[in-house]
Amino acid sequence: MGKRAFFYIFLGLLALTLIACGGGGDDEGGGEDAAPVPTAAASQATLVPGDTRSPDPTQAPATETPTATPVATEGELFLQLVSPPETEVFTDVGTLSVVGRTRVDAVVTINDTIVEPDIDGEFSLDVPLEEGPNIIEVVVSVASGEQMDLVLVAIYLP
Repeated sequence: MGKRAFFYIFLGLLALTLIACGGGGDDEGGGEDAAPVPTAAASQATLVPGDTRSPDPTQAPATETPTATPVATEGELFLQLVSPPETEVFTDVGTLSVVGRTRVDAVVTINDTIVEPDIDGEFSLDVPLEEGPNIIEVVVSVASGEQMDLVLVAIYLP
């Protein structure tokens, strides 16, 4: 992998770090001095039709306990190809949709284009194809330096 790819990986990791730390240069919250903004839902009682009881101001409003969404940021680095189903593909369409899964904290590049995984670790990119054989390299890496790659061959015959 060349210097350019490492530069893009570095930029991706920097962006992920800024997002995780609440940085980003804007002055709209996220900092330590930012005061919580009360919402209308938190300050008003909910009325139910037919309920004749008056709200008890000493009782805290019932809230749902948020369920934790599992985040794949720990464990071994993995790269799962979802689409195309094979690493060698013949197609008569001028683009190939590359879809895969990895850890959510991974930086993904497909032919040197950075692709950000979603909250479930899924990523996708439509890759334009030239007539004949096309090499598509998918690389995932994490801050610890671990890296995995996968090479696809797409043969475009219009």
